[in-house]
Amino acid sequence: MTSLLKTRFLLSLCSGVALVAGAGVAAFARPNHLLPQYQVLGQATQSAQATDTAATATANTTTTTTPTSAVPSSGSGATASAQTGASASSASASPLLARTARLRSVLTASPLASSAPTYGPTRPPGGLDAATGVPALWQNATIGQIGAMADGSVQQSDKNSPNGVAGLDATGVMTAPVSGDLSSATARISAAGAVGRPLAERFADQLNAKDFGLALDGKTDDTAALQAAKNAAASGAVIQLPAGKLALKSAPTGSTPNLWQANGTLQADGGPLLSLGTDVLESTLEGGKYFVRGQTAADMPPVLRKDLDITHSGGTAGFVMNLEKGNCTIPSVGAALNDYVWCHSTVLNSAAFGGGQHVAQASMAQRPANALADGKGSRSQIWAGYDETRDDTGQPSNIAGSLVGREIDIYANADDPNNWRIGLQLQIAGADSTGTPGRIGKGIALGNNDSTSAYGIMIDAAGRFDTAGIDLSRSTPVNNAPVLNIGANRNLAFSDDHKPHFQFDSAAYTLRYWYDTTPLFSVGMNGDVTTAIANPGSGVAWTLGGQALIGLNLSSLTTPEAMRLGAGQALSWEPTAVVQTRFADGKLTEQVAPGVARTLDTQGNETIPGAAHNSQTVVSLSQPTASAFVAQGKAAIGLDTTSLTAPDALRLAGGQAVSWEQTAAVQTRFANSTLQDTWGGAALRTLDQSGNETVTGSTLNSGMTTHVNNSSASAVTVTGTAGIGVNLSGLATAQALRLGSGQAVAWEPTGVITTGYTATGLRDANGSTTLRALDTAGNETLSGALTPAAGVRLPTFSRAAIKGMSNLPIGTTLYDADDDTPAIYTSAGWKLATLSAIP
Repeated sequence: MTSLLKTRFLLSLCSGVALVAGAGVAAFARPNHLLPQYQVLGQATQSAQATDTAATATANTTTTTTPTSAVPSSGSGATASAQTGASASSASASPLLARTARLRSVLTASPLASSAPTYGPTRPPGGLDAATGVPALWQNATIGQIGAMADGSVQQSDKNSPNGVAGLDATGVMTAPVSGDLSSATARISAAGAVGRPLAERFADQLNAKDFGLALDGKTDDTAALQAAKNAAASGAVIQLPAGKLALKSAPTGSTPNLWQANGTLQADGGPLLSLGTDVLESTLEGGKYFVRGQTAADMPPVLRKDLDITHSGGTAGFVMNLEKGNCTIPSVGAALNDYVWCHSTVLNSAAFGGGQHVAQASMAQRPANALADGKGSRSQIWAGYDETRDDTGQPSNIAGSLVGREIDIYANADDPNNWRIGLQLQIAGADSTGTPGRIGKGIALGNNDSTSAYGIMIDAAGRFDTAGIDLSRSTPVNNAPVLNIGANRNLAFSDDHKPHFQFDSAAYTLRYWYDTTPLFSVGMNGDVTTAIANPGSGVAWTLGGQALIGLNLSSLTTPEAMRLGAGQALSWEPTAVVQTRFADGKLTEQVAPGVARTLDTQGNETIPGAAHNSQTVVSLSQPTASAFVAQGKAAIGLDTTSLTAPDALRLAGGQAVSWEQTAAVQTRFANSTLQDTWGGAALRTLDQSGNETVTGSTLNSGMTTHVNNSSASAVTVTGTAGIGVNLSGLATAQALRLGSGQAVAWEPTGVITTGYTATGLRDANGSTTLRALDTAGNETLSGALTPAAGVRLPTFSRAAIKGMSNLPIGTTLYDADDDTPAIYTSAGWKLATLSAIP
C-alpha cells in the first residue's frame, strides 16, 4: 500500500509538470498537487511557454503549413519544430485547439531508457516536452505517458464532489452520500448462498406509500399518493404506511384487492385509522394488531384466512395439532375484581334485510366424499366444536366458584309470532339428497366421563313460557317410537317435592300414579283400572264436570256387568241424590221421592205405589227373525206421529233402510255418508252432506248441482209449449249460462249452426266449418266478406301514436288524424294511402 501511494504521488508530480507546460489548455488546467516545491518548476518553464505563445501568434497571422514528414524524428529541436508545425497545421481552426492537438499527439511517445539518473528537477534546453525522460520512477515513462496516467487518475478536488468520487474514511470504508440515486447499486446479505441484487429490486419487494409522495403531516392531502401506490401494486400485494397523520379526501379505489400495513398511522385529527376503502387494513392500533375492512364489494374473500393441511403420519399419541391457539391467563392478582375478560370475542352487527343468513361464528367439520377411498377402514372422530371448562381445585363450587360450560343468551323485545327467535337449534339432513336418508343417533346426549359423578338436574327449564315447556307436537315418530322415554321404575314428578309422580312398574307391567308412597291410580297391561281412595270425609271417587253428550259411555264394554255397586250402595239420578236406585235387603229399590219407591224382589214380584201406565216404553228385542212392530188390518194412518213434539219422528241406525213396498225393492237409507234412494240395491239418487245431489237419469233441479252419468240422455229436456224455453232474466248472477271448453250452443234442431269456445277462441260454425272466430287478443277472422250497413270506420290515432306501434300483423289499417288519411302497416313499416276527391 505504501509503494502504491508513493507511485501515485510521483505520477501526480510528473503529471503536474506536463500540465504546467501546457498552461492555457482547458483539459489540463488543474494540477494534482499544489505543493511549494513544484511551484519553482513552473517558473523555470515560463520561457518555453513564451515560445509556445509566439508560435500561436504566428499561426493566427499566416496560413503556411509545414508537412508532417519534414519534422525531425528526435531531439529538442525536432520537438520544437514539430510543435510549430502542429500549431501551423491547425491554425485554420483555433489556436487553443491547435495547442491541444499538439499536446495530445506527444502523449504516445516511446519511453526513454531505464538508465536515467536519479530524479531531480531538471531544466533541459528548450524546456520540457512530451519526450523528456523522467528518471527514478517506479517504471520508466515519458512525460506523455505520465500525463496519460494522470488524465485517468483521481484528483483531490474530485473527492465528494458532483460527478466526482466518494471518499474513504480512516478505516477505508466508504460512506454513501445523503443525496443521490443509488438504485443501480447492488447489495448482498451475509447469509450463505446469497447473491447480490440491485437496491431498486430489493426496495420493490414491498411497496411503501412514501415512495409515491406520501406526506403524512396531517395537512397535505395524501389521496393522490395512496391512489398512486395502489395503482402500482399487484393484486394481493402489501403496501406499507409508516407512522404519521394521514389526511385523505377519499379512500383509494380499484378492483384489485391489497393489504395495507399501517404501522402507527393515524388520521389527520389523531384518531386511529380504521378503513381504507374495500381493502384490508392491518393496523398497529392501541398497542395491538387489528385487521379491518371498512367497506365491502360483492364476492370478496375473508379479511383473514388461516389454512392448515395435515400431511404427516404418526406422531406422539394424543398430541393436539392446532390451526390456531390462544392462551389467556388470569392470575389471582392482576385483574380487577369485577373485570370481564373474554379470551375470544366475535361481534356481528347486521341491519340487512332479505332472506340471507348472517352468522357471528361458524364451525364445520367435514369428512369428504372420498375419505374412504384408500380402503383403510373407519375414519377418526370429527367434532364441529368442543368446549371444556375445568375446575382443578378439587373443592366444591361454593368455595371454588361458579363453572359454566357454555351460556347462550338472547336479548330481544316484543313478541315472536313466527317463532324465529331460537336459543339453540339442531338441524339434520342427509349429506346427499339422492342417497339414503341420514340418521343421527342422538340429538342431544348428556353423559358422564366417569362412573361416579352425577348431575343435580340434567335439564333445568327455569324460565317463563307461554306455549309449552317441552313441545314435541311437531315431531314425527317413526316405527311407533315414544316421544318421551323415562325408562321403567323411574319417576315422572309433578312438583318440587316429587310427591305426586308417575311410575311404570316393570314387574307388574302397570302404570301407577303415586302420592308420596301411596299408589292412587293404576292401569294394568290389559287396561284394567284400579283406584285407591283414602279420603272418606269429603272425597269423591269419580267426578265428571263440564258438558258432554254422554256422561259415561259403557256401550262398547262386552262384560255383562256395566257397573257394579256394593250392597247398600245407591245410584243417584240427580244432584240432590233424592232419586236413587240401590239393592238392599234382597230387593232392588228405585226411589223418586222420600217414601215413594218401587221394589222388585228376587222372585220377580214388583211393588208399585201408584198406577201402572207408561207412555215411553223402550222395547228390547232378542229375536232377529221377527219384526219389531207389525200393524195389520185397516186404519186411516199406519203410524201417527203428528202429535209428537220430538224433532225425530223416526230414527234409524246407520245402514238401516225404510222400504216403500212389500218386496222391499224400493228403499231409502243413510249409508256411506249419503242419503240414498235405491231400487233393487242400485242407488238411483244420492244426497251428500254438502247438499250435492247425484241422479241416475234426468231431473229438473233448482238450486242444486246435478251430476249426470247417463251418457245417452239429455241433462235437461224441455218439451211442450211455453212462452220462453229457459228464462234466466230473474237470476241475480252475472253468468247466465256456463259451458265447458269445447262445448257449443246449437241454434236449430239439427245442431248444425253452433257457437262455442275452443282453444283458438270464440267460434261460430256451420257444421265443422268455422264461419267467424274471435281470439283472446280481440282479433276477429271471417270466412266471408264484412258488409256493415253503415260503412267501415277505421280506429283513429295521432301520427305519433301510430309511429309508436310496431310488430303488428301486415295489413293493419288505422286512420292518421294528423294527415287525415288511412295508414297501412307493411313489411317496410307504416305507409299512408293516397286519397283523391270524389268528382
